[in-house]
Amino acid sequence: MCVSNLLAQENPLQISIYVDSNDVVSGGLRVSTHIGFFNELEIISDLRNNRFVYRQQGSMGDFIESQVKVDGHHSLTWVDGKYYAVNTDGHKVIEFSDLTETGTNAPNYKGIDLRRPHDIVYNSADGYIYTIDDNEGLTRFDPNNDNIAEKSKINKSKVPVLGYARSLSVVNGIVYIINSSRGEVIQMDDFDNWTIYESPGQKRNNKGQKIDSPAGAWDKTGLVLNDVERYGDYWYGSNYFTEPYAEGHDTNKYRLIRWRTWEDFQDGNWEDFSHLLPPGVVPYYFTVHNGALYLATFHHVHPGTNDKIYKLYPK
Repeated sequence: MCVSNLLAQENPLQISIYVDSNDVVSGGLRVSTHIGFFNELEIISDLRNNRFVYRQQGSMGDFIESQVKVDGHHSLTWVDGKYYAVNTDGHKVIEFSDLTETGTNAPNYKGIDLRRPHDIVYNSADGYIYTIDDNEGLTRFDPNNDNIAEKSKINKSKVPVLGYARSLSVVNGIVYIINSSRGEVIQMDDFDNWTIYESPGQKRNNKGQKIDSPAGAWDKTGLVLNDVERYGDYWYGSNYFTEPYAEGHDTNKYRLIRWRTWEDFQDGNWEDFSHLLPPGVVPYYFTVHNGALYLATFHHVHPGTNDKIYKLYPK
């Protein structure tokens, strides 16, 4: 394992609190998983409170509660005047035109057996909205019609490719699946073909198969990626390291990392920026917006403690 401290010194990061739990009405944040900047609004997925909270972009005022009905949701996107969200514990994709609405099930998933859909992203390069869930895997639909969503061949490959995949990212028109429990990033070369980037340190059984880990610690599980995003000249990764899954191992090491190339990722040549976060905090989804990288965080053991949105940018 070679971690480049020199690069960290040449390209340091600074971090600031962008949204504190106290900025949110009615009890603050309890497991903040995502912030989206859509339709002139800043919208946070407040998972344990089963709500979205929002404010005008740049207002720095308090966030108010939306009327959208959600259950354990994780993220949302916005396309052509309509929001789409993964209602994770409701096992649905929902849509709504305004945050004062309650929302309805997206017709594109009629008859599709979603199981805990975790993330949803829009790819402006091909016009599709993509989702990832625990049963169907990678699916996509065209928001301009009600056609039933397509299912990728990656879901039914002879040798199972997907483990517990928590998120998706779109970078330069390419969709990436964050194959969390296996510490992998899967680049979708097209909807039915892919390239897998493996990280080192993954634990294996006596048959040489990777052991799927929903959370852990670096020394126990290897990486358990929550999200991966491109910002500037680097890829950034967040990991689900927390005490209940760590068996006494250090949960702070490699929570927040970055690397330049996929070769660096596969060689373990990454930089550790975990010291920028309070101990015990889980970094979750990234958002790139207006020249900065935003990061939703929460405390797994004590939800509501240090649940914040951070802003990262070069010094």
